[in-house]
Amino acid sequence: MATPEDLISVPPATEEIRRRPPFGSNPVVGERGSDTQRRIFAAALEVFGELGFSRARVELITQRAGCSRPAYYQYFSSKDDVFWALAGQLGEEIVQLATAVPGVTPDAAGLTHLAEWIGEFMDLHEAWAPVFASFQAASRGHPHRAQRSGTVSDQTGLALLHAFGAPAHSRQGTLMTGLVAVLIRCSFFAEQTPSGMSRQPLAVGVATLMHRIFAGPIVGVNVLPTPPGPPGRTPSTPAPSLATPAPDRPLARRGARTRDRLLEAGAQVLPARGYHDARVDDVVAAAGVSHGTFYRYFTNKDDFFEVLAETASGHMIDHLDRLHLDPKGTVEDLRGWLVEWFAIYERDGGIISTWQEMRTNERLAVFSREVATSVYTRLVRILSQRPFGDPAVDAVMLLALIERVPYSVYTLHFTTPGPAIDAMITVIRRGLLAQPE
Repeated sequence: MATPEDLISVPPATEEIRRRPPFGSNPVVGERGSDTQRRIFAAALEVFGELGFSRARVELITQRAGCSRPAYYQYFSSKDDVFWALAGQLGEEIVQLATAVPGVTPDAAGLTHLAEWIGEFMDLHEAWAPVFASFQAASRGHPHRAQRSGTVSDQTGLALLHAFGAPAHSRQGTLMTGLVAVLIRCSFFAEQTPSGMSRQPLAVGVATLMHRIFAGPIVGVNVLPTPPGPPGRTPSTPAPSLATPAPDRPLARRGARTRDRLLEAGAQVLPARGYHDARVDDVVAAAGVSHGTFYRYFTNKDDFFEVLAETASGHMIDHLDRLHLDPKGTVEDLRGWLVEWFAIYERDGGIISTWQEMRTNERLAVFSREVATSVYTRLVRILSQRPFGDPAVDAVMLLALIERVPYSVYTLHFTTPGPAIDAMITVIRRGLLAQPE
C-alpha cells in the first residue's frame, strides 16, 4: 500500500512551487523547499486520517513533518489551506483515472473491464481515505470549494457515459452524479471489509449495477441466479437503542414542546457547525431558551446528541420498514416512498452524517455501527425477494444510494430533489430490479 509521501505528486518541471507572499525575497521554492512542502502534505494526510479534520492542528502537522510553524506558513495559511491543496491533488488523480475508463461492451468482457477499473478506483479511494473522510467537516467554512468537487464528479460521470456510448444530457448527468456517489460510498464500505477478505465482490457488484443500467439486463452476464447461502434468511433486526434515560417524571405538554424545540434546534446547529465546534450556547440561542432550560432536559452536549441520534435513526429505520421493491410495483409507489425519505433526510440526515466526524464518543460509535447493521439487514431482506443477484452485495449499493444521493442534494448541493429522485428510481428499477428500459 502506498505511503502518504508516495501519494504527493511532484509538479512538472514547467511548474514552479512558490512561497506565499510576503515570505522571502525569492518566492520560487528550490529542491529543499519542495521536499519540505511534500513532507507537510504527507504529514497532513496522516493527521487528518488519525484525528479527523476538526481535531487536526497545524502544530501536529508540523511536528509530524519535522518542520517549524514559520516554515509551514511559507506554503499554507492554515490547516484548511493544506486540506484543499490535498483535495485538489485528489481531484486531479480522479480525473486522470476517469480518462482511463475502458469502453464497456454489452457482454461479459465489458463487465470484466469495468469491474477492473472500479477496483482501481477503490484503491485510489483507500489511498486518499483521509481526504474523503474529512471532506464534510472541511467544507463547512468553504461551501464554494466543496461545490467545485462537483466538477470532478461530473467529469467522472461523463467518462463513464462515454465508456458505455451513452448520450450526455442533463437527465443522464444527474443519474451519473448518483452513480458516482454510490461508487465513492461503496469504496468506503470496501475499506471496512475485514482483513483477509476480498473486496472484489463489491467491485464486481458496482460494475454489474452500472452494466444493467446502461447495457440492459442480460441473463448470464449481468443477471445471475442468487448464490445459495443464508443471506435470504437474514433474521429481523430490532432498531438499535442507546437506552437513553427517560426523564424522572413524564413531561407536561409545555415541557415536551420545549424539549422538542431544543432537539429541532440541535438538528440544525450540529450539522452546520460540526459536533466538535457546536456549543450548548449555539443550541439554546437557536431554540430561544436559556441555559438553565437546556440542562433541565439534558446533562451535557453528549447526552443531547445521543437523544438526537436515536431519534433520527428511529425515523429512518421506521421508514425503511415500509420499503417494498416489487418489480410489479408502480413507479409512483416508489417515488412516494423516496419523496418521504428525502423529507426525513432533510430533517435528520445531517445528524447521521455528523457521526462520521466523531472520534471521542465510544457509545455513539458503537451505536452508529448498530444502526448500520440494522439498516443493512433490512435491505438484504428486501433484496432477497428477487430471483437473481447477490442480496448481501447489492444491499451495500442500495445503502450507499439512499444515504449519499440525498447527501449530494442537501449537503453538497450538486442537484435538487426532483432530478435526484428520478435518478434513484432509474438505479433501483433498472439496476437493482433489472427492469428493461
